[in-house]
Amino acid sequence: MKRIIMVLSLVLLAACSNGEVKYDGTPLKIAVIGEIPPFQNKNIRVESVTLDNFIEDSTQVSAKFDAVMLTEDAFEAASDDKFIDVYNNSEIPIVFLNSSKRHYPFVTEGITYETAHDSLTNGSHTTVYLHDDSANKDDAWFFYLDDKKDTNDLYTNLFRKIDEL
Repeated sequence: MKRIIMVLSLVLLAACSNGEVKYDGTPLKIAVIGEIPPFQNKNIRVESVTLDNFIEDSTQVSAKFDAVMLTEDAFEAASDDKFIDVYNNSEIPIVFLNSSKRHYPFVTEGITYETAHDSLTNGSHTTVYLHDDSANKDDAWFFYLDDKKDTNDLYTNLFRKIDEL
């Protein structure tokens, strides 16, 4: 009985620590490269994908998901030049979650996340990047987080943008 109570307590604790994101748009499926962010929403499904899987079969990933989200623990490896074409040829948005240096280290040849200048920092928390090859242009949307309490608002706005694209 104690074991059941302990397990239920842990489940409830985990549910309370992971904020419910107030997104009621189209259901989205997000591929996550790195640590999966702690949020909950019945309309958002996340699945872990490796960088190698993404580079080897980006067409399949683009067909299966609505967006690819990279998190901090993957930034240095993800900023390798071998991924630039993958990001620029992706048919779905690429989300750089909590990237203070925006998307530039990932799509600019010769720099990595570590070596990118701090001048790239514009105060944004997260960037959504989508390259339009037919128009030969990059689109980027920046999301700001003024207070850690606003994390759910950040996710809500982020998912709305993905849904819009």
